Amino acid sequence: MVGNLLKTYAYAKAPRATFMVGHPVKSARLAKMRWDMKHAWAPRVAAIGAAAVALPLGLALGRAMGARHVHHEH
Repeated sequence: MVGNLLKTYAYAKAPRATFMVGHPVKSARLAKMRWDMKHAWAPRVAAIGAAAVALPLGLALGRAMGARHVHHEH
């Protein structure tokens, strides 16, 4: 019971440090994943590719939907 209270207090005061002390392997994997995401080219290339596909597709769909919903008054 006292151990749980101390752990709760530690997580409240310094959650990142407490996690690193309690789970060193998981924290190392998370740190590596964060570093990889910042320095890897694949996520950037994927994001650029997704934008290159989504932007023209969105514009085309927007024009098609806009042309369908325009009401001309005479």
